[in-house]
Amino acid sequence: KGAVSQALHEFERQLGTPLFDRVHPRMHLNHDGKRLLPLADELLHRSRDISLMFSDQTADPFLQVGASKTIGSYILPKLLGDFEKSGLWLPEAHIANSKKLCDLVASFALDVALLEGEEHHSDLVFEQWLADEMVVVAHRGHPLATGVKHPLDVLRGQRWILREPASGTREYFDYNLAPLISPCAVALTLSSPEAILGVVAQKLGITFTSRLIAELPSFSSHFAVIQLERNFPRTFSLCYHSKKYHSISMDQFLSYCRKWVPAI
Repeated sequence: KGAVSQALHEFERQLGTPLFDRVHPRMHLNHDGKRLLPLADELLHRSRDISLMFSDQTADPFLQVGASKTIGSYILPKLLGDFEKSGLWLPEAHIANSKKLCDLVASFALDVALLEGEEHHSDLVFEQWLADEMVVVAHRGHPLATGVKHPLDVLRGQRWILREPASGTREYFDYNLAPLISPCAVALTLSSPEAILGVVAQKLGITFTSRLIAELPSFSSHFAVIQLERNFPRTFSLCYHSKKYHSISMDQFLSYCRKWVPAI
């Protein structure tokens, strides 16, 4: 740590400006540090690209990809399997909610994030990726799970089991469904899609989730979709920083995602 600190101080001396605000024991990038970050990131990845050109590697082990929790649970495993079959490999993936992933992309800690929907962030690019639909899920045998399409007002007074507010799924609920059925009671908030399904299976409430879950082979044995007279489509996004240098491996991964069609 001492050598790194000395090197950093020398670098700042040569530049003639500090790059960090030092609040012991932490350091935070200041305005000039944030200005330099995209260039430093580009230099680092360009040097890795040069090494990759003259090696037998087909992917950069430093490629950092993140996925929101629904995508991480129900899309990413198949995507990685197909990606590996194509002769490429993603060595590391981070699973978190959408807001956390956007913060990591904004700070260049992640190269690409696979997100549910879009966040509001001026420095980030959100490229439409896969089509999805949100559905209301209840336990099997729920009085509203008859297969008949209901008006939205039947959802008033239901007990909701939902994701945490920083997730893409919860934000979609808050902005698209909740205003139409207000007032609605959120009985429980959980950060895990699997935990939410477990609670719904115990007949403790209903949830709003991706149709991906309703297409799982085991879904119908425990759950049912409450059919509604209105659909709730959404789009998964590929997210990356607008000033991010696209390394060879980043371009390979993005190109593969753009042409990939999930067979779920």
